[in-house]
Amino acid sequence: MARGDAKLALVRDLGADDVVDATRDDWVSAARKALGGAVEGADVVLDGVGGALGAAALPLTVDGGRFSAHGAASGGFSPLDTEEATRRRIKVFGIADVQFNPTDLRRFTSAAHAEAAAGRLRPVIGEVFPLERAAQAHAAIEGRGLVGKVVLEVL
Repeated sequence: MARGDAKLALVRDLGADDVVDATRDDWVSAARKALGGAVEGADVVLDGVGGALGAAALPLTVDGGRFSAHGAASGGFSPLDTEEATRRRIKVFGIADVQFNPTDLRRFTSAAHAEAAAGRLRPVIGEVFPLERAAQAHAAIEGRGLVGKVVLEVL
C-alpha cells in the first residue's frame, strides 16, 4: 500500500505482487481483494502510518497473525481495537517491541551490509539535504511527498 502514482510505481518496481493506493476510498476492500478475498488476509501487517488508516488495516490481519504498529506519520499511533485483536489472537507489536539488543543489531547490520554489497539491497533516496537544512529535510518528511528516504549530508 502506498499513496499516489509515483510511490505505487516504486513499490511495483521493488517487486510487489499487487499494490493498493491508500488515497482510494475503497482501499480496504481493494487490499482485501489483493490478499485473496474475504477469507484471506495478511499474516503480518506493518503499520507505519498510524491514525485511522492504520486502525482500518487491523481487520486485514489473519486470525493468529501479527500487526506491527510502529509508525505515526499521520500524527498519532493507530487507535486499535484491542478486544478484536485479543479475540482473533492477533499479536500486536509497538515500536518498543522492535528494539534489538547489541548482538542482534550487529548481526542484522552485517546481513544488511552483505546484501547491499551483493547488489540485492537497493536504497531509495528521495532527496539529500546538507545538515544546515535539517529543518527543510524534516518538513519534506512531514509533507510525505518525497518518494524514498531523506538523507542528511554531513561534510
